[in-house]
This record gives sequence, structure tokens and C-alpha cells, in this order.
Amino acid sequence: MSVKLDVQMTPKAMYDFLLYHTYSHLSGLIGAIFGVVVLGLGIRAMVQGDYTAGMMFFFFAAVFLVMTPLTLKSKAKAQVKTTPMFQKPICYELTEEGITISQEDQQTEVKWGEFQKAVSTNRTLILYITRVRALVLPKEDFGEQYTAAVQMISTHMPPAKVKIRQVR
Repeated sequence: MSVKLDVQMTPKAMYDFLLYHTYSHLSGLIGAIFGVVVLGLGIRAMVQGDYTAGMMFFFFAAVFLVMTPLTLKSKAKAQVKTTPMFQKPICYELTEEGITISQEDQQTEVKWGEFQKAVSTNRTLILYITRVRALVLPKEDFGEQYTAAVQMISTHMPPAKVKIRQVR
């Protein structure tokens, strides 16, 4: 049995991946925690009547809590627009051996043993080949094959490497 899907990368799917990738690593988490702490300090300063310090803390909280997602959104849009590979649909076929990736006359196969981890977000399945290289598969492109794809991934990868939360 195999699961085949054609993916046309979208800025939404890329943004979803970038958000996950950023906030699932230590630096992203530290930035978010720092933003929340600075926001709390800003509220405390305002309550105590120190409006100048409060506004300064709010500014820095906004930088960490708002600017990062906005920057990622802009980066996702630019990446999809400027990456030649994303201009045409990519065909992914999940088989017993691995995942075959093809586009026009090019084809490559990644064996199941080469994947580092598989995770799901609200919009995508992400299969990491290395820490920074991943296959981003929008859930909407699976159609009715989503459950079969998750079962295939779960069957061929060690359970400790599979962090897929939602099975439809």
C-alpha cells in the first residue's frame, strides 16, 4: 500500500512550519518566556505608577511576542515566493521503503530510517530529515488519505520519534 499526494506549498503551511520550528527549540522558548516576563514587569510598573518604565517594558514585550511571529510570516511568504521548488507541485509517495519525492523529471527517495522525527501541527505534518531539513506536508493536501499516511509513518518510524497528535 502507498499514499500519494501532490503538495503546492503555501505561505500558510510554511508559516505553520516556521512557527513550530522556532518555538519548539530552546531559543524560541526563551524568547517567548522573556517576552511574557517583560510584559508582566510592564504591567507591574504601570500599576505602581511608573508609566515610563511600563511603556519601555511593553515595547520590549512587543518586540519578543509580536515581532517574531510577524517576521516569520513575512519570511514564509518570501520563502514560498522565491524558492523555485515551491513554484510547482511536489509529488510525495509514502511507501513501505520510505518517501519518494518527485517534481517534473527529478526524483529522490528518503528511507524511513533517515527521518529524525515526525510531528504534527494544526495545519501540517512535518517529517524532519535533519534538525534543519524537513518535509512539510499540509494536512489539507492529504484529503481522505490522512489517516493512512499517519498509520504508515507510525508503522515505519520508532514510536519515540513520532509526535503526531491529531488523527482524523
